[in-house]
Amino acid sequence: MAEQNYDKFPGRKRLLSVRDEAKHLAGILRGSLGANRKDELASTIARQHPADLADAMYFLTDQEDLIVFEALSVAEAAEVLDEVDGTTRASLARSTSPGRLAAILAIMPPDEGVHVVADLALDHVERVLALVEGSVQHQIRKLYAYPQQSAGRIMSTGYVTVHPESSKTDAIHRFASLDGGEHLFFVYVIDQEGALAGTLDLRSLLRAPAESTVGELMFRDPVTVEPMVDQEQVSNIFIRYDLTALPVVEPGTNRLLGVITSEDIIEILQEEGAEDVAHFTGTDADELEKKSPAQIAKLRIPWILATMFIELLAGLVIHAFDQTLTKVILLASFMPIISAISGNTGLQSAAIIIRGLSTGHVDLVHWRHAVARQLGTTVILGAVCGITLGAIGSIWDRSLGFGVVVTVGMFASVNIAGAVGTVIPLISKRMGFDPALTAGPFETAFQDVVGISIFLALATAMLPLLH
Repeated sequence: MAEQNYDKFPGRKRLLSVRDEAKHLAGILRGSLGANRKDELASTIARQHPADLADAMYFLTDQEDLIVFEALSVAEAAEVLDEVDGTTRASLARSTSPGRLAAILAIMPPDEGVHVVADLALDHVERVLALVEGSVQHQIRKLYAYPQQSAGRIMSTGYVTVHPESSKTDAIHRFASLDGGEHLFFVYVIDQEGALAGTLDLRSLLRAPAESTVGELMFRDPVTVEPMVDQEQVSNIFIRYDLTALPVVEPGTNRLLGVITSEDIIEILQEEGAEDVAHFTGTDADELEKKSPAQIAKLRIPWILATMFIELLAGLVIHAFDQTLTKVILLASFMPIISAISGNTGLQSAAIIIRGLSTGHVDLVHWRHAVARQLGTTVILGAVCGITLGAIGSIWDRSLGFGVVVTVGMFASVNIAGAVGTVIPLISKRMGFDPALTAGPFETAFQDVVGISIFLALATAMLPLLH
């Protein structure tokens, strides 16, 4: 929320982790949910910071969440609704009466309010917004019209605008008189048509001579973004230019539409990071929210089955080389080691490329540089791992030939894994797919097949050296 009074939440020394404290508070809340314990529940709620209460609600059932939420005042409910996880927020928004939800939206900043209605059915959204006061309704509808995860959807409409001819005194008065603005560190200078002419930070404004005009002080070439730009690109712009706020302007006219704050970007980075981790492991970002074991299993089964069928190819490869394994049974002891090390190398390469694509440090235009760097690294890794494991194999089998087979097999497998882990995310990005979604499960399974094939093929070709 834009303005919160935390005076009633005195500082205290944390004795437990945030998660443990949340679970402990959830237990207290659950014990206060009886029909005759409303006063106890109200007393417990009154002592909690909204963020702590939101964390605790994560560990309650949907029905328990609703009881706690209904016990909050409208102002408290607005604060808690802004703090809870996305799944809980959607559940509460669907279960709360349209009238109460409208009252909550009326006191929330519009950019936070649009997140509340984002997961509701369109007819439900219309019923709720019809009950919201005119100006707030207009602002929420304006943001709701933009696609999810776009700059337009996450921008704030609470900011200070002045004209170039405004005096320093006029600009400072605008700061003092605007209600509901968020992180007001800048003046946004607009012309008569509302086009962005420049920006001025609050520190420069306060230090300027009294007779100065805004037009004399403003920075005339600010970094801007258009409303349809994806939020991940927006976060990259923040990082690249070290911004604390980013104006959103209308294409063509440069008319100022809103401002994205650093707080919004922190939330985006957390969301994108959780989504990438979930996709990379073959699950779904929603799994990080509250879901039942059956729902989680439903999300993961397709990826597990796909990986299993690819791994069956590795079984066919081993069966094809059964005569080689029969003659040199020790080969079987080194197969899982080579598979694990090469697979891990491939996943590391994939993770580096995915992270680079996400942050803008890797782009498709200069893909050759990214590939060359990763392959240079895997050559070194493959050589070190191959020589080390080959030396162990030679000592174990008391055969230099066996060590050579293991060395070459490890070196080849690691480098192919690095190449695959580097190239698959780049190809996925080029084709319009999410690199994090395609790289994880498939890279591991594919590497098992390729790594075992290379190792056993080399062993078969060099079989005379193994006797």
